[in-house]
Amino acid sequence: MRVLLEAESGAVPERREPICSLQRNVRQVNAMRRFVVFACAIAGIVALGVLLPHSQFSHRAFADPQLQTNWSTGACAGNDSNGWGHWGEAHVCELRESTLTLPSGDLSVQTINGSIDVAGEDRSDVALEATVNVWAPSESAANDLQKQIAIFTADGNIHAHGPHISFFTRGGYSISYRLHVPSKLAADFHTVNGGIHLSHLDGRLRFGAVNGAVTLDHLNGDVVGRTVNGGIHIVLAGDGWQGAGLSAKTVNGGIGVSLPENYSAHLEAATVNGGISVDFPITVQGTIKHHLDATIGSGGPAIHTQTVNGGINIKHGGGSAE
Repeated sequence: MRVLLEAESGAVPERREPICSLQRNVRQVNAMRRFVVFACAIAGIVALGVLLPHSQFSHRAFADPQLQTNWSTGACAGNDSNGWGHWGEAHVCELRESTLTLPSGDLSVQTINGSIDVAGEDRSDVALEATVNVWAPSESAANDLQKQIAIFTADGNIHAHGPHISFFTRGGYSISYRLHVPSKLAADFHTVNGGIHLSHLDGRLRFGAVNGAVTLDHLNGDVVGRTVNGGIHIVLAGDGWQGAGLSAKTVNGGIGVSLPENYSAHLEAATVNGGISVDFPITVQGTIKHHLDATIGSGGPAIHTQTVNGGINIKHGGGSAE
């Protein structure tokens, strides 16, 4: 992998950094520091939000999920625990399926423990699969816990309510979502412990995770999001980005970007502890170490990637992230 730096003349003499360049570098460092502080603050707030409501185990009854949505339920295929559960505890898994409409045109999906996988299609409704994994000291206790978990979908706001679990209580649960949605929509996707995979979507998209990797595959529109602990994999398609642009950030994790050879865009990449590599010729001013700002092809909306602890790799490629 290499980066070809083209200059106006054959030889590039040693030169001093102009004052404006030094000031720009200082602004970039300060911006990165603000991002780190912001990410740490978000992680702390989310952690408090998770710990405080789960400070005790409550057996209060929750509304029957069947009353909230027209669910079709069944056993999970194979061992669909997705890594959730603990050795020596009983485990049960239930698959809940439903189809819903989006009266407002907006979609919101939130979970604490679990992944979110969304695929855009030529359709007007939403096909939802919720995989509910529950673990407890005994199978009867796990089944009892599973019955207390209700998933709500009103107005396209998908979230769950269940028993409060503390760190000192044996047992717990996770809810992972897989959705087939209209390819054009406005949506927010958020999880605390789990990954996010978004594919073939076009619109205003916001995503966020604390502990989990993110995959962005064949997207367009106005896409903004971040994760704290996890890498980011981006697959671009077509001849350029259609929409406002893409901004994807992480604190602890590398970032990989794959794009077609004829792709046009404005590339922006920044890292603090890591390098930046590009496997095709580009024209830049100065050197590439921790920051890249370059136009490829005929230019276009910004594709912005940023990490603190990790490298960034940009390469030609095609296909899908699957």
